[in-house]
Amino acid sequence: MKTYLKSILPQLRNYSLTLDKTSILIDKPWALIDEEYELQKLIFKKDKELILSKNGQVSIGKWDYFPQAKSLLIDRKTDIILCNEQFIDEGILILKLDGTENRFFILANENIVPDLNAFRYLTELRYQKLNIATKELSNGKILEIQRWQNYDTITIENRVFFEGEEVQEGKYYYKTGEIALLVKSGKIADIYYIRKYKMKDGLMLTVEQSYYDYRSVGDLVLINNQPAPDGTYKLGFIKKIKVKNGRII
Repeated sequence: MKTYLKSILPQLRNYSLTLDKTSILIDKPWALIDEEYELQKLIFKKDKELILSKNGQVSIGKWDYFPQAKSLLIDRKTDIILCNEQFIDEGILILKLDGTENRFFILANENIVPDLNAFRYLTELRYQKLNIATKELSNGKILEIQRWQNYDTITIENRVFFEGEEVQEGKYYYKTGEIALLVKSGKIADIYYIRKYKMKDGLMLTVEQSYYDYRSVGDLVLINNQPAPDGTYKLGFIKKIKVKNGRII
């Protein structure tokens, strides 16, 4: 979760609210999974009083907010911590302990996230804000594709991620076997449409086409997942392709 947060928080920065409007914080039923993996409930009162409940045991602490530093001071009775804003939303607060690299506190608003599944809520929010589509790959991984805003299509130059982290250079195949994406520098560099053609002798020819409707020079030609031998291949009654070094020439 820490690695995931470090990856996605910069992507969500432009969509974050701020605790300058403390109405986001006050009198809401916030829940925190603490370091001992136990549920702790916090209610921030308008008079800077903090009600804490853990395993039915209630204690009263204090809180304060420093707008210039965008920092929240929380006196939990057992300790006093200073946390910096990372992402603020009506349903979730992500804070980072001051002076640390990856010690995060995640608070979920029970009225908005009743199951307290902050990971799922944050993922769905990120997909919505960044217009991300997901595709299952042949290797079982889920590829996240950030499309252009207000567009449903996947196209060249779209950024791609695995759980928020930039995808390494390479070719990635959809589980359906119909499309392959070439990725460079964390973006889609090319899209290939996988087409299969059955030869007269029963041999199956696979062409990774740059265009959906037709083959073109440079398209990769495979037989049994290996580059096709040099030669001429007949596709249907009159259509032929000439192949050299595994590509249409």
